[in-house]
Amino acid sequence: MSKAVISPPDQIAPGEANRPTHEEIRRQLESILASPTFHGSKRCQKFLEHVCDKSLSGQEGTLKERTVAIEVFGRLPESDLGEDTIVRVGAREVRKRLAQYYVSPEGAAAAVRIDLPPGSYVPEFRYAAVRKEPEPVSPPAPATTVVAVEPAVQRKLPLRTITAAVLVVAAAPLAYVRWNAVSLETAAFRAFWQPVLSASEPLTIAVAHPIVYHASRRAMKLNQDLLGPTKEGQRALQLPPKALDGSDMVPVLNQYVGFGDMLVATEVTSMMARNQHASRVRFASAVEFADMRTSPTLLIGAVTNRWTVEFQSNWRFRFVRRDDMRVVIEDTAKPGSEWAIDSKDDGSSPEDYILIARIRNSVTGGVILVGAGLKQFGTEAAGHLLADSDHLGAILRKLPTGWENKNLQIVLHAQVIGNTPAQPGVVASHVW
Repeated sequence: MSKAVISPPDQIAPGEANRPTHEEIRRQLESILASPTFHGSKRCQKFLEHVCDKSLSGQEGTLKERTVAIEVFGRLPESDLGEDTIVRVGAREVRKRLAQYYVSPEGAAAAVRIDLPPGSYVPEFRYAAVRKEPEPVSPPAPATTVVAVEPAVQRKLPLRTITAAVLVVAAAPLAYVRWNAVSLETAAFRAFWQPVLSASEPLTIAVAHPIVYHASRRAMKLNQDLLGPTKEGQRALQLPPKALDGSDMVPVLNQYVGFGDMLVATEVTSMMARNQHASRVRFASAVEFADMRTSPTLLIGAVTNRWTVEFQSNWRFRFVRRDDMRVVIEDTAKPGSEWAIDSKDDGSSPEDYILIARIRNSVTGGVILVGAGLKQFGTEAAGHLLADSDHLGAILRKLPTGWENKNLQIVLHAQVIGNTPAQPGVVASHVW
């Protein structure tokens, strides 16, 4: 592996005071590339090293699919990238490996995070925890002052490291309005998570437990006889339907986690760590009812999570499997009203619907949260939303007054572009 070549640190531009230095990013990149998660993939190492180098040298604008295809993967300029998806596939693989790295002991302890946002080839660099900075010196106070607290939660907030700010209404009305607009979103985000952050027990993240089917050894041998030997680690069965029977589909339980589920767990675990609150990830099938009586619980996944199915009977919005085997979100207050997608047997879909819920007075006696999509794309979008103070805070501020102390459900819709969900928008909500 070649050593990461990163441009020397430049002076930090205005508005980037809370971004890690180039040297800190370089050290973190080298740690990632040398980690077991990335060590086995030269292609992912080269991809991540390239985009970080371009970004840190001020060439973010060159990080387009075609230039990455040429400079990283050696494609010709005239290549048809509509047919050749190597860059998109490579980006998804890098995102997956970054998610795996940051849930490892080494990654969880890292001070700097490098992320590759969905739909972009420009990496993001940020601190995993908020750095303490000197408090700003307040100007001489006039007769009337307002004192407010700004909790540090999430990235993208220009005032995220300020623990206390004195706002002089008479002397600085514009600064007050701008600060207050940001604080309202952050306050809404923290109000949503307050029952969890104030709990004495860690947050239990109960991931779905889908049943995955393996091909039998007989089927794999028939496939090899048909296609010939291969050096590939795995390949799809290409046998005629009549060559297989029911015994060739072997159910495998409690061994696999969906990609969307993993991203939710990663995003929320990181957010909890930034707020100095512990969390633990478990298969939902291994979580007992008694565990949820004392620990706040986030349920990831819809019909593949036994507790989501168990607890939703009294909710207005709930997941239902129809006779044609489609899973939909139905509105029990409006008979016949539902949100559904037209997905293929391979799981692909151009869109997805998402359900976010926070049940304060659940049947467990504790707090239950839900983040799930009809498909893995919606579940992935739920993870991004639950950890994004800007986006979630803006949505929460539009809910009816008093939602902070009530149960709530939000249904959202997201377009899916290249197997990556776009930012979702609200289609319905319910507070009670």
